[in-house]
Amino acid sequence: MKREGKFEKVLVVGLGKTGVSMVRYLTKMGFQLTVTDLKKEEELKPQLEELKDLKFKMSLGAHRREDFLETDLIILSPGVNPKMPLLEEARKKGIKITGELEFASQFVEEPIIAITGTNGKTTVTTLIGKIFEEAFGDVFVGGNIGNPLIEYVMGEKRAKFVILEVSSFQLETIEKFRPKCALLLNVSEDHLDRYGSFSEYVNAKLRIFENQKGEDLAVINKDLNLLESLNARTFYFSSKERLKEGVFLNGERIVVRVKGSEIIYPRSISPLFGEHNTENLMAAILVAHLFDVESSTVEKCIAAFKGLPHRTEFLREVKGVKFVNDSKATNVDATRRAIQSIKNPVVLIAGGKDKMGSYKPVLEEKEKIKAIVLFGESSERIKRELGESIDCFLEEDLESAVKKAYELASYGDVILFSPMCSSFDMFRDYVERGNRFKEIVDSL
Repeated sequence: MKREGKFEKVLVVGLGKTGVSMVRYLTKMGFQLTVTDLKKEEELKPQLEELKDLKFKMSLGAHRREDFLETDLIILSPGVNPKMPLLEEARKKGIKITGELEFASQFVEEPIIAITGTNGKTTVTTLIGKIFEEAFGDVFVGGNIGNPLIEYVMGEKRAKFVILEVSSFQLETIEKFRPKCALLLNVSEDHLDRYGSFSEYVNAKLRIFENQKGEDLAVINKDLNLLESLNARTFYFSSKERLKEGVFLNGERIVVRVKGSEIIYPRSISPLFGEHNTENLMAAILVAHLFDVESSTVEKCIAAFKGLPHRTEFLREVKGVKFVNDSKATNVDATRRAIQSIKNPVVLIAGGKDKMGSYKPVLEEKEKIKAIVLFGESSERIKRELGESIDCFLEEDLESAVKKAYELASYGDVILFSPMCSSFDMFRDYVERGNRFKEIVDSL
């Protein structure tokens, strides 16, 4: 761990989990540190409690112009929009602006495997982590998945591989970030409350490849039909097309053609269901084989991996009605894929903070949807878009939405909590939202 010499005064923008980790690192390294967040001190009590023994200046409740213009370096947390006016002013003054991913990665010498995509990032990152841990021993799994990369930089222990979930927000501020292996799982409409257009969002995702060189690896979903010319050696996976090289689906078999050999995995070895999870499995399997992991190790890890909480997670059955928690579905495509994976009729519970994209893609599955019960900030707009095609019911909160869905469901139906929206109108994050859903279902 070394210190960047030309910077003395540093501003950290945003005091979420990433911001807390950055404060710990920067104070340890002796920088003059200021932290700014739009939230007030009482709203940040848990974070400030973690940092109570450290010395830094706090500028909370508002962003102050002098903090942005009287510093040497600004480090953004992922949720901070790099186009905000104060940052534009700082750029014009020549102040360097970066993000935690870019800042921390300059201190990482171990090979990085970075995973991005609209959906499935956390599942694939976790699964690759388990496979590589079994095959190689120590690995670090983190990034957008919840353990910031700067935590690895601060730690004493070194890993064989650093495996990172990477969001479009994090990729906006990279300059030299260069993964040994970069994955793009899928891209669908999301975060249009942040990006001016879908193409701007896609371009942010594609930045994961921009610093790779010929000896690096790029893994892409062939079904995206992205005609990008990349510097890295490119490998594909596909659920629709047979490939001469890469990983593809042939009926109920996952076929691997890498390095001149062919290996077949039965799809049934994984307890995960749905086409989206088949694609997730193919991506993880392809990466494993590119790094020469034995097929027996891959099969063992896939068979043992039962998925993650809040991702099409079966909770319980009440009088013939099944409850599934998919709180992680913060965009329409994730919800559409969740409905696809369920064979029975669905009563959908949705709503939350509006990301300003279209909700109409969910109508592709309307034959399966008996009704939609809506709550939260976006509920009325969703009803306007979908109400002519599907019965929609508005409720005040999640608890009343669950009760209404149960009233509407019949024996054999599935009540699917898959919000299509982020959680920030009513909850801290999708985890808190999913746990609240579990509590309500448990109380039925």
